[in-house]
Amino acid sequence: MMNHWLLASFLGGATLLGGFAAAATAGVTVVQNDRSFQPESIEIAKGTVVHFANEDEFIHQIYVKSPTMNFDSAEQVPGDNIDIEFDEAGRFAVRCHIHPKMHLEVTVK
Repeated sequence: MMNHWLLASFLGGATLLGGFAAAATAGVTVVQNDRSFQPESIEIAKGTVVHFANEDEFIHQIYVKSPTMNFDSAEQVPGDNIDIEFDEAGRFAVRCHIHPKMHLEVTVK
């Protein structure tokens, strides 16, 4: 029979490992600033959530249009955040309807 100290140590370790695993799969952040996506390209695993943070002084509207994925957000005011899950492998061009020169390439493996 395991004593209480060993059980508490084991459970504490499991919690730490579980927290680490959750942090490792939490996603990727892309910042919108100076009318651009930063970074301009990312490579992620299938199922990753990309967190878009509007740290710009302008409204943005994110969209993705491809044969395997379509996404079109509402207007995103400064300070707003949008999460998009990329659950298909491929390359995706992410754009802003309001600022067509904004471009992000997402490669999903």
